[in-house]
Amino acid sequence: MESLFSLEYLIQQLNTKPIAGNTKNRIEKFIEILDKPKINLNELRKLSNLGVPDDIKGLRSLVWKLLLGYLPAERTKWNSTITTNIQNYEQFCMDLIKSKLQKQMTESNEYEDQENKQNIKKDHPLSKSQQSIWKSFFDDQVIWEEVEKDTVRTRAELSFFVSPTQIPNKYPVYFRTQCRRERRLQQDYEHRHYDVLTRILFIYAKLNPAIRYVQGMNEILAPLYYVFYSDTNELFLQSVESDAFFCFTIFMADAKESFLRSLDDSQDGIKYKMNKLNELLRIHEIEIWDNLQKQGVHPQFYSLRWIMLYLTQEFELHGVFLLWDSILSHFDKNKYLLYLCLSILKELKPSLLGDDFTDIMEGLQKVGKIEVEKILQIASQIYQPN
Repeated sequence: MESLFSLEYLIQQLNTKPIAGNTKNRIEKFIEILDKPKINLNELRKLSNLGVPDDIKGLRSLVWKLLLGYLPAERTKWNSTITTNIQNYEQFCMDLIKSKLQKQMTESNEYEDQENKQNIKKDHPLSKSQQSIWKSFFDDQVIWEEVEKDTVRTRAELSFFVSPTQIPNKYPVYFRTQCRRERRLQQDYEHRHYDVLTRILFIYAKLNPAIRYVQGMNEILAPLYYVFYSDTNELFLQSVESDAFFCFTIFMADAKESFLRSLDDSQDGIKYKMNKLNELLRIHEIEIWDNLQKQGVHPQFYSLRWIMLYLTQEFELHGVFLLWDSILSHFDKNKYLLYLCLSILKELKPSLLGDDFTDIMEGLQKVGKIEVEKILQIASQIYQPN
């Protein structure tokens, strides 16, 4: 029987760091919930709804993994879940990054039969055959470059994602992308955080060909990766990349419909969600709704990015963490997200009642100046789960 996952790394920080009284009380409540053989997820959701304290490194990382359902409620299963998923992710990387072509370019097989040798000789980089190893390689290179163009710009206001990472580069790639060519010219051979994001999103794209990669997914992955990389637990530091991949995959199960144009008008599509927000605005703030209608300020002008990227682009990263603490604590994340958006509009009300289109649009650009705690407070008052 497996032993309980140790929370000593959290408890030690609590006992040694100078933490304000109210915050310390909240952290103690979190640890009390987490320090049980089986976690009461309902209690954890209630406590997380108003934010997870930042004072203890690794607390938010653990809470998010539980709220997403990545870690089971049974604490004895955490170690095996993490180690198994490290192995699963490494196998994906072996299969999808160390491709057949790359193996043949770098490895020899003395037992390779004569027929395979002849097939390799017949294959050619310009071959259009669906079975061509080269075609598969170049198709993968297109995906990699598409992802990399975005990951290199992830949270551009921070230096974090362009800085070197401690995560080992076990899977060197042979793709000749523009970014990689420029780095080679600069003799930049460092393994950087955005390289890890690129690898995760490439694996996701290969395993999910129906959606593949869509611009903006990097911004959804970024908070997960940042939080997990900031952990202090020894096992979790070994599993940052695999944990980020699987948690991103779980998150995208609810979010991916917004990225699929074929589902725009369906109940899960982005157009439906924007219209639903507009309907909520009409019900809760008829004055704002009426004025936006009169001035021609359509929902897609402001809410497309809010909804599609789960408010990741509207606030500094710390604010995003607080919002996501609350989002992840709700069963219906997409519905709750609309109420967060509605709360933002309520807070912006004074700047949305004018008679000038440009002034209103400028007012909608001031989202980042709103206190996130205020948004969460309003949302908790107006949210109707049923």
